[in-house]
Amino acid sequence: MFKVVSLVSFLFISLSFFAHRGQFASIENVKIIETEENYIYQFQFENIKQTNLSNIAIELVINHHPLQLIEIKEIKSNVQFVAGEFTISKKLMNIENDIVQIEVTKIFGKRNDWGGWDSPNFETKQSNTLASEFFADAPWRMKKLDNNGNERDIPVHFYLHDADKVQIITLQIDYINIKIKNASSASFGPILKYNSISDAAFKSMYSSKSPNDPQLDIQEFKLSSFVASDSYTMDFNEDSDFFGDDFVEADHAYWYFTFNIPASELQGMEDIIDVEVEIGYSNNTISNDFIGLRIFRQNEDLPSMTNWYRGDTHLHSLFTQNSAETGLPIEATIEAGKLIGLNWFTTTDHTSDYDNYGGGNIHTNWAKIQTMVQELNTQNPDFKVVAAQEVSTSNGAGDLVHMLAYPSYKAPFSLQFLGDGDGDLTPTHVFIDDVLNKLTITDGFSYAAHPFATADKLPTIPVGGNVWNFGEATFPANGNNFPKTGGNIICNDVNATSDILSSEPGKLMKDRLVGAQIWNVRNGRETTSGILGELDPWNVRGNDTPFSEFDTTALSHHMKKFRQGQEIVNQANKLGLINKNANSDYKNWKLFISAGADAHGSFNFSNTDDFGSVGVINTNAVGKLTTIAYCPEGMGDNGEGILKALYQGNTSLSDGPIVTIGISSDGNNASNEILMGEDKIVNTLNIEDYYLNIDYVTTAEFGNINYLKLIAGTETGEIERIMPITATSGTNNINLLLTDILDSIFQNSTVPDSNYFYLRAEIQTTKDYTAISSIYGSTYDKYHSFSNPIWITLYDVIPPVPVDPEEPITEFSLSVYPNPFEGNVSLTIKNPTDQPVKINFYNDLGQIVSSLTYPIIGEETIVLPQNILDLAKGVYTVKATVADYEAFETIIKLK
Repeated sequence: MFKVVSLVSFLFISLSFFAHRGQFASIENVKIIETEENYIYQFQFENIKQTNLSNIAIELVINHHPLQLIEIKEIKSNVQFVAGEFTISKKLMNIENDIVQIEVTKIFGKRNDWGGWDSPNFETKQSNTLASEFFADAPWRMKKLDNNGNERDIPVHFYLHDADKVQIITLQIDYINIKIKNASSASFGPILKYNSISDAAFKSMYSSKSPNDPQLDIQEFKLSSFVASDSYTMDFNEDSDFFGDDFVEADHAYWYFTFNIPASELQGMEDIIDVEVEIGYSNNTISNDFIGLRIFRQNEDLPSMTNWYRGDTHLHSLFTQNSAETGLPIEATIEAGKLIGLNWFTTTDHTSDYDNYGGGNIHTNWAKIQTMVQELNTQNPDFKVVAAQEVSTSNGAGDLVHMLAYPSYKAPFSLQFLGDGDGDLTPTHVFIDDVLNKLTITDGFSYAAHPFATADKLPTIPVGGNVWNFGEATFPANGNNFPKTGGNIICNDVNATSDILSSEPGKLMKDRLVGAQIWNVRNGRETTSGILGELDPWNVRGNDTPFSEFDTTALSHHMKKFRQGQEIVNQANKLGLINKNANSDYKNWKLFISAGADAHGSFNFSNTDDFGSVGVINTNAVGKLTTIAYCPEGMGDNGEGILKALYQGNTSLSDGPIVTIGISSDGNNASNEILMGEDKIVNTLNIEDYYLNIDYVTTAEFGNINYLKLIAGTETGEIERIMPITATSGTNNINLLLTDILDSIFQNSTVPDSNYFYLRAEIQTTKDYTAISSIYGSTYDKYHSFSNPIWITLYDVIPPVPVDPEEPITEFSLSVYPNPFEGNVSLTIKNPTDQPVKINFYNDLGQIVSSLTYPIIGEETIVLPQNILDLAKGVYTVKATVADYEAFETIIKLK
């Protein structure tokens, strides 16, 4: 940066690359001038159609807040450009970090997305430039050896997209070179070459090859399009030109494949491997691409437990495509996901993108991804994919928010398309309640996506984005700070309609909204080093600034976002307890949590928040944030078991270690009859049979446990207790009498009696990287796992008296179990006669509300029919009569 005597300097000149052109207007040729006290933004308003324009408004927007306004009454048709400028004090902004936008907000006096300009820090997702991009990607971690003790290949996935948008020329890929080295080494070895082996052996190294798909404009990757050579790893020769150059022409929307670096190349190398990829073009006007990757090979799998399956609830595939975002093919994601250590993932592509490809037919494209998922599940019996959606939807205020929508666990392909295809550059016309109503029809369900945290806000311009509104007066309102985590609250406009709370009497949460995905994007390390950093953020080539530790105090840090979201979920569950305990018929009173990386492809690192090679690249990737689903009967052919666990809250969250909790109701054993996500009665008459199981596991990859917390939530808030543990590593089980646990947590407080409360757990581990901080990009990292709660209430439940089956029945008797009851209920009747038994049910006014007759001889247990189960909560008297016998029993219906 140069300076002149007047202390004026040009920071950026003609940054029109970041202009988004509307139908009538655009902001072009932006210059930023620095003085001692101010930044001056000079620009030109372009009259694109050179037509008469009137009542024009141009706004300077900083971090989504309009600060200054220029109004132009009229522009004549013969005027193409009008100059303008904004001056802003340096005290009011940080030019390196703040998002600066110049927006044309009105033309003809009407507000719309007319056009504008975004600074390089404009918040977008994974980079998707205006022309084509060639990505190379590889798993960020993988188990080094397979189950037979053999070293595994390393898959490197190549993904070219938007080649059809390259103007004037057609992309010509000449060759690809791959080099590898130990991460501790300064220089790479020679180019990997395979001209000394058979062609068949060489071609067997390729997988996840793009098919010929005219509907999606996918170009077939042909094994005949390249050869091994003594100069390159792959030498493409399918096409040639007048000068004798050979290459493969790529002019379709997508072209991709995976090359598996054979294990023979890795023998004797260290566990952490660096890969350099060079993509060479025959086009004289295009420079070669160089991409750097780092793979952390481990001696162990990711931490696991029997019947628990690790997956990613928020993941984007090739079906996410817009001007700012992209994703990778599903088959390649399965390939990488297996090696990373996942068992499943859900495809949650933006509904706003489904009109951006395949002829623009949203329903055809949705049907295509469902068919693709079903075929891939058949091909991969040990790995499951669920076809879901990230619905672009409007909240109650008309602002854009995102929702994760999942199909019924009874019918994984029953989910209808829930969006309208809008939302790329404009707000969608589909509202939250519209989506939830459609989910009701197909028995689907949803989680609010990245809903509450300060840094979860979607961009105001151009899409009018925001966060979900809690809208609850018992929590601090917008403008205050989160009580525990800090940071400005933007999700609780108490004067506006709630986006999650139901307006129906007797319900807390809206139907079909079962949870909130509050753990989103694990950004433990980042770099802002520009184009080299975007392609090589690990700095494996030694040309740039590598990843460094993310500021853990920043509100955009993943744990800060999680904790803010947790405060809202905890408050919702507190309200649930208050209402449920006041009204046993109360519904939708629990809110679960989930985790997902929100990765757009991204097997190794993510250039999330990076656009046009300027912005932030971080270490988020597929499987960095996971949800652990309890599937005692397996995942199902198409993820039925996974969906059931998500729907019922039988899940824990993890970025490495795992903690789960459960209650054994039949004695001191490891088998849990009460699971996370469930609400159950604990029979205090048999309280000595109830044990709490806490299972936790960590491995050397994620370090030792710092703490294990058990948290109880009541109508007045949460109580936390650090649990004593005997082991800080490995797989462990804590099995304690429930009463001892409750006494330990509540101590001097009273354990709630006959009222619901919940228990949940969390663990934290620390991994020390000091000795190899230059390789990991940090000196340490902390990892966590969070369980969903178990809701329980303590109640006296009188069981039926057991009878010797061989003893002749001489007396008439009646017993009820369970009592009180909230679900099924049974009557056990002993009848010494051969006549049918009449059963009457009386309310507390002595009125008969139902009558039944059963032909019971001897002793029988009958399950009462639905009309009895549908009775309102309250106290009832059951009277059974036969001949001269009669028996009475008082029963209590809880809900």
